[in-house]
Amino acid sequence: MHIVSKNYPTKTHYIKVGLICLLFSFLLVNSVFAQSITFKAWLYEADSFSRVPFAVVSIKNKLIATTSDETGYFELQCDLKDTLVVGHVGYQKRYLPIKKMMDTAGSKIKIYLVRKSVELVPVTISGKRLSEEKKEEYRRHLDRERPTISSPISAIYESFSRKGKERTQMDAIYSELLLRDQLEARLPPRKLFLITNDKSVKLDDLLVLCPVSSYFVMRAPDYDFFYHFSRCWDEYKKRR
Repeated sequence: MHIVSKNYPTKTHYIKVGLICLLFSFLLVNSVFAQSITFKAWLYEADSFSRVPFAVVSIKNKLIATTSDETGYFELQCDLKDTLVVGHVGYQKRYLPIKKMMDTAGSKIKIYLVRKSVELVPVTISGKRLSEEKKEEYRRHLDRERPTISSPISAIYESFSRKGKERTQMDAIYSELLLRDQLEARLPPRKLFLITNDKSVKLDDLLVLCPVSSYFVMRAPDYDFFYHFSRCWDEYKKRR
């Protein structure tokens, strides 16, 4: 008589199959919710068209970081559930949920940073304007070689070390001084009077009413520069 042996599933077999299915389900759900992406964005200064270079961009609670390049652009590998942290010594730190930005901004994401108030240190000036020697010194400091997007470790050190913070703070101070010097050169008392027809109006008064970005001050043609302040002052006079 020929006996046929049958292998019936045992309890252990069912447990193994259940564990495999559970593991597969976990991996599937985790992959759906993780959704690893390459996040791309540009950093801008709030209330202006100026971009913010060399800011440190990281993922909260993860050892993932990069820096924005000379144009304020960066890209970072992350998950939709992550929170982006953008830090720069000259600006207020921001925490931004990745998914929320992707849902609201679409493909071209712009992140705006608000400047910190910087107390200027005493400097040697010639009259109201900076001396040529001082301007050259400040420009050399600002034009020095900096960490790039390809060296995030150096960029992080530059942003969080004591020396790096001091250099970045001096960047903000020198930039403000050079910007102020440029404003005084482009809006001397004679031109201020042509715009306002009022000798009591000072440059600071006009800037409060008609704020401008550093990019505009440095790059705008003379006609556009003068027209901007003239139109702004006229609108202010009409509202009074």
